[in-house]
Amino acid sequence: MNTKELENTIKQLKEIKPNQEWVSLLKSQILNPAEQKQVIEVVEMPEKKVGIIDIISGMIFQNKFAYATATLVFMVVGVFGFVNYTMPGDMFYPVKKIVEQTQSQTTLQIAYNRSEDLVKVVKENKIQNITPAITEFKASISDAVKNLTNSLSNDNSKDSVVAVLEEVKKIQKNQKELETLGISISGTEEMSELDSVMAIIVEDQIADLELATLTEDQEQVLIDAKDLFEQKMYSESLEKILEINN
Repeated sequence: MNTKELENTIKQLKEIKPNQEWVSLLKSQILNPAEQKQVIEVVEMPEKKVGIIDIISGMIFQNKFAYATATLVFMVVGVFGFVNYTMPGDMFYPVKKIVEQTQSQTTLQIAYNRSEDLVKVVKENKIQNITPAITEFKASISDAVKNLTNSLSNDNSKDSVVAVLEEVKKIQKNQKELETLGISISGTEEMSELDSVMAIIVEDQIADLELATLTEDQEQVLIDAKDLFEQKMYSESLEKILEINN
């Protein structure tokens, strides 16, 4: 479990609120000390000397409470650490997805995570996990495509395009590795949809550059980018375009 996950867990624990009746009672006792004194006088017990047994008992209780708290923290850390190693099809895999959502990851980053899961189950020959892993990967790509279509229509800045390119390249790297392992995901409908979104991004970037004033070197890079675009090598074309924007 990394630091960010632990911070999120602590934040969730902080959200636990005390019983409202207890809060009201404590508030009334603080604001009305006279009434509190009266209650104490009614239930006042005969004076008792504090002995060594009482002190030891208090220490034991405090130690038990501290131990229980530490145990709970270690259990939480252990569970969150464990789910990081679960794969699609495993019992605790849904917990892993919940943890990812608390980390504010983009849909494209989550799609990359699913490609990582798929590579791992294929490499380790976890036959029972392969089909669920492929299903999860396809679903994550569909979510990423929908999100990209919406987000880039509102923000097509250089930083946003660079972030998209970085994640897509990582997914494509895993895609090539899977092909060497005998699993092809290139022809799936979901990957075709991702290619279509990348094509739109590249087209928009090319259109903007054609209206800009470029040096001779930049003009040549743009020509190279267009050639790559015609070959449907959208990531490579986008990399060329970003060279001009630098």
